[in-house]
Amino acid sequence: MRAYVMTAYGNVQDVVRLLDLPDPVPGADEVVCDIKAAALNPIDQKTIAGDLKQVIRYDLPHTIGFDASGTVRAVGSNVTAFRPGDEVFVRASRETIGTFAERIALPQSFFARKPAALTHVEAASLPLVGLTTVQGLVDRARAKAGQRILIHAGSGGVGTFAIQYAKALGLHVTTTTSSRNAEFVRTLGADTVIAYDKEDYLTQPGDYDIVFDTLGGAFTLDAFKVARRGGSVVSIVGPPDRQFADQVGANPLIRLVMWFMARRVFAASRETGVAYYRFLTESDGAQLAGIARLVDEGRIKPVIDRVFPFEGLPAAFAHLGTGRAKGKVVLSMT
Repeated sequence: MRAYVMTAYGNVQDVVRLLDLPDPVPGADEVVCDIKAAALNPIDQKTIAGDLKQVIRYDLPHTIGFDASGTVRAVGSNVTAFRPGDEVFVRASRETIGTFAERIALPQSFFARKPAALTHVEAASLPLVGLTTVQGLVDRARAKAGQRILIHAGSGGVGTFAIQYAKALGLHVTTTTSSRNAEFVRTLGADTVIAYDKEDYLTQPGDYDIVFDTLGGAFTLDAFKVARRGGSVVSIVGPPDRQFADQVGANPLIRLVMWFMARRVFAASRETGVAYYRFLTESDGAQLAGIARLVDEGRIKPVIDRVFPFEGLPAAFAHLGTGRAKGKVVLSMT
């Protein structure tokens, strides 16, 4: 099979190669999937660049990619939930990345049946952003109907999903975006839109139950200025929280470094009485199945910015790197 492999850490153009590799063979609890489409995510760029080496270090060369949709090719002896021919979608784990390939073998617990209403390109766009949102808003922040949430960068890959999912939960959604994308995010369900090129969200009414920080930097600390006491700041790019260190099995030295990185956020959390979460997304087929149900009920729709052919991965990464994608960037194998 053909698969993209990072041969070293660095720029995509310099270190990623398309190679011929042996076809995967399923372990007893694994599913082999013929991949029809795979989505790009910013974490892929960070992985290739080596920005996450202190969190997880790969033996190079190594395959890359987290999100995929495709058809079951083969199953292991213990697999009962799937059979060859089933259409599925999946998010690989940090250890098992490799969806920028023609095939992949992953644990059956990572997979769910593809939403019936979607193409493989559409389904491939959902796993990582969907699981990140579910695990942030439900598992951590314990979102409840009627609460108010601020979602930054509503027109981005995570934001476009998070707006729709928050509305499905019954939340009142405020989002930030550029004025040119304001009407677009309203069509996704945003109740209030703050155009950052015309307005300062810090001067708008706050008191949010949840702030979903997709931008990091100053936005992470500023989130505590607009969240209500007893509320939550959920960040996907801010400094690591204490659970983050547990998730990666950090040694004492790395834990100290992580604490130093997050000390100002921890201080803001104590002073404001606002909980802080910065976690690593985990693969979860059951949660993907829940997302699929919402899609098939018409409550969530994928947002695709551009589709590239499999051979166009370098160009796809260049486009993603502009930071201007409205929704997801996807590779199509067909």
